[in-house]
Amino acid sequence: MMKTTSTTFATSSSSNAGGRRGRGRFSKKHHRFSFSKSHHHHRGATKTSSDAKEKKIRVNRKEKRAVLPDSTVIDYVSEMDVKFLFDEISTDDLYMIDDTVNEPLTDDDAYVIVDVGANIGLFALEALKKKSKKNKKCELYAFEPAPRTYKSLQSNLERKYGDNPNVSLHLANEAVGDGTKDSISFTSFPNAAGWSTAIEDEKETLLNVVEYACALIIKHVPTFLRMKTFATYVLEKNLFFVKSVLIKSICFFVIKWLSRGKITETVPCVTLSNAVFNRSKGETKKINLLKIDVERYELEVLRGIREDDFLNIQTIVIEVHDKEDRTGVSDVVRLLKTKGKFSEVRVVQPRHLQGSSLYNVFASRDEEILGTC
Repeated sequence: MMKTTSTTFATSSSSNAGGRRGRGRFSKKHHRFSFSKSHHHHRGATKTSSDAKEKKIRVNRKEKRAVLPDSTVIDYVSEMDVKFLFDEISTDDLYMIDDTVNEPLTDDDAYVIVDVGANIGLFALEALKKKSKKNKKCELYAFEPAPRTYKSLQSNLERKYGDNPNVSLHLANEAVGDGTKDSISFTSFPNAAGWSTAIEDEKETLLNVVEYACALIIKHVPTFLRMKTFATYVLEKNLFFVKSVLIKSICFFVIKWLSRGKITETVPCVTLSNAVFNRSKGETKKINLLKIDVERYELEVLRGIREDDFLNIQTIVIEVHDKEDRTGVSDVVRLLKTKGKFSEVRVVQPRHLQGSSLYNVFASRDEEILGTC
């Protein structure tokens, strides 16, 4: 059962799969995605020294605690996740939190956020910060199966919103799946909490780390050399050598080091339909924003949502791990369009992940047909 903090306590440049570059955003009238090249700061864009200073994260390694640029204090499991996830979620807004249903709801309605694969809560914190400014009430459901990571998640959210009478927190130390099992085997990595998963794949992890490392080299080395155009050209034209010989070898040993001390354990597993919608109580809940980041388990999460419950979800944002036969993304898109009946589905791959198997999938439906399809 969901362990709930149920007391009502009142964050690049990207391209879609077809190669068009730009940022996706919702229009205010219909809450759908349209693409704009100038909406957000792009990854690698020039920032002033004051901007860089403003975005600095202070880390206390001894206490495993960090202070974010807005002075929010967080506990963490692995240091590498703090900067990486903060950049993705807050700095680059890769989940496009800013673009999802910005109109405030009625005073009687809460803006409902569901975070599956919540990690230490950086997405939840960012979503609550942005959505609570426009809505009188917010409600968060957050699921994280790794016990150690869940402890940080709980501390971070309760520290920030535990005394806020307009925010309700429902936190669960559980996995989310398709309903065929009450528990699953789950592997967590103390040195890389963001890799924790029910489906391990070291080969895919190596591919993604290599692509990310190459993107960092192209981004930072030219600036260091003060020869950006020439250096970028040389690096991009020689990526085969960089990937296959140098970076791949380094990344292999980095992954082995980060995988040390991994923990595999059995964790409880629920479905979103049972844990959030819970029709046995006679409620008809609507989810305004559902985010899923579960390291290759995304299809199982989606299959655990009943068709009639899908119709009460307005926006879904999913990190999808594509498969070698390229069916991962297409399977997710097909399910969202058929079972989910979403009118708008977009596939985006951030520039720094191009060449990897990672994509972001966004689905949305018009507010006027929410729950009535």
